[in-house]
Amino acid sequence: MSDEELSVECGEHGKSPATFVCQHLPAGENQGFNVGYDPEDPDDAYPDAWCDQCDAVLEQEGEWNERAEAFADIKMVCAGCYCEIRARNWRQDEDALIELISDSFDYLQARQASFMETYGIGDYQRWDWYQENATLVFSNDGQPVLECAIDFVGSFSSRSNTWMWAWANDSLLEPVRSGSRTIRELGESLGLLPLACATWAAEPVDGWEMTAVMAKHLGAIGAYRTPSENGFMHMVVRQVRWLGER
Repeated sequence: MSDEELSVECGEHGKSPATFVCQHLPAGENQGFNVGYDPEDPDDAYPDAWCDQCDAVLEQEGEWNERAEAFADIKMVCAGCYCEIRARNWRQDEDALIELISDSFDYLQARQASFMETYGIGDYQRWDWYQENATLVFSNDGQPVLECAIDFVGSFSSRSNTWMWAWANDSLLEPVRSGSRTIRELGESLGLLPLACATWAAEPVDGWEMTAVMAKHLGAIGAYRTPSENGFMHMVVRQVRWLGER
């Protein structure tokens, strides 16, 4: 597992959290990428990883015993190298990912225009989101007008050009994080890296793609994006209620 207190100085990525992979992955390509989450840290962004060969030995042995550990010969790497290693070795059905994103975009586009028009999204003077009760409130002249029940999807960082799912962002409160875990479960079941993994190299459009996937999966009525200091926070809207005069 990654250790925020244990860091490593990498010649390419600088100082970064340390994490651990089997000996075959750093120089490997298309070796498979299996992960094991610590029950005490189920939202770890960089869980221990091992290749398919190691996984076969682990399955044969039934546990991480002396033989399995010797075969894996776990190595410490930085979080940046971990992400690059994962990208080279993860196996997934690219056509399935493309189809899922396309279908999800169709779903969201069919609802977003109605959501924006019906509730006048974009016409309010102010917005505020409240993590403790997972709501997004639009106001005029200091008076709340519209309240949206939301789930945070994740954030795009323009500083590092990365995407991070809300479930992996420990600066967020649980009410806004929990919905995104369903996409992690979906990604794990389908073997799709962008859905299953906490953070990865991304472009701004990826934020909208992941938002569309989550909107369709949760049956959301719309989506919204708010700016942050270094990028954007994406969220989906489950339901809406009026609080004041329109």
